[in-house]
Amino acid sequence: MPEVDQKQAEAFPKCYGSLKELREALASVGVSLPGLRLDPASFGDGDGIPLFDLGRCNMTNAARLVEVLRKGVSPRRDGNVSE
Repeated sequence: MPEVDQKQAEAFPKCYGSLKELREALASVGVSLPGLRLDPASFGDGDGIPLFDLGRCNMTNAARLVEVLRKGVSPRRDGNVSE
């Protein structure tokens, strides 16, 4: 198991807080991602910034997520999205 450096140790509480906020924001619009978590393997990748694992979801949640995202952002001409 890789050692956790100071940068990683400091990033964890902030990332955990962000994870909680993401879970709450998704729940507030009717989306549940049961597998949502911090990716433990990313703690040892060297940059000190953990990744979020969005996990799997069922078709109902996927459709709801698409609906919510489409309401919140509009496509730009270059194919990217803008707020």
